[in-house]
Amino acid sequence: MRQRLSDVNITIKGDTPQSLFDRAILDNKHVTNEQILEMSRVTLPQLATDPATRAKVLERVPNARELPVHHFTVAMLSAVTGIDRAALSEACPDLGLTGAPNTPLLYAAKTERMQRSTALHDFTDYMRGAGVKGMNKAVWGVENRILSAAVSALGGGRY
Repeated sequence: MRQRLSDVNITIKGDTPQSLFDRAILDNKHVTNEQILEMSRVTLPQLATDPATRAKVLERVPNARELPVHHFTVAMLSAVTGIDRAALSEACPDLGLTGAPNTPLLYAAKTERMQRSTALHDFTDYMRGAGVKGMNKAVWGVENRILSAAVSALGGGRY
């Protein structure tokens, strides 16, 4: 997993995808080996955003796939799953955007603190959506996607 992150040259608020992944996931005492194994088995169809939502995302944030936070988030998910980064970016243009596509709240965060928080929350919540139980709870202290997003936005977490 770490090897897949070795060529990523993006830093957000002092973290590279590898340093954040190491601290928040691999070194987190609340993340189990079973969860890491489950994450490694997640497939692209389990993560992919449906085509209608993809179109909505790109209508609202046309450059979503070009944002450094998108590449950062894609790199972390690709590292654990082995899914090709380009395929993941194509299938999930909303990765790294703050908010949710089917709500009025969807934007590219301006501050690095919020970008880093969003990248990590997208990682844990996409894994929750793919069936890996307990990832939001392990990192944010609550499993619910909305409450964990609030904890993330407020700067909380267990990492």
